[in-house]
Amino acid sequence: MTVTLSLPPDVERVFQGEAQARGLSLDEFLSDLIVSQAEEVSGQSVAAPSARLEYERGVPVLRTDQPVATSVVDELRDHVRRERSRAISGLLDLRDRHV
Repeated sequence: MTVTLSLPPDVERVFQGEAQARGLSLDEFLSDLIVSQAEEVSGQSVAAPSARLEYERGVPVLRTDQPVATSVVDELRDHVRRERSRAISGLLDLRDRHV
């Protein structure tokens, strides 16, 4: 379903900020908000996600058929980079001590 909303600019800014903070588009954020409200009112799940565990090259992968939020990808990439830097720094420190 497509819905057009006319919101005051300050309300739109608040929703846009929340969407960005969660790594979602404004449409995705508002859709999630409306679905969660519908679930609260009805007392039941409106859009139950279907998740399944599959294996890719021997590695377990949880498939949800939902896009991964950009913020999740960014956070994971940053974490991997920090861990790699720590590992490299640790190796360099060990070499310096033995030389």
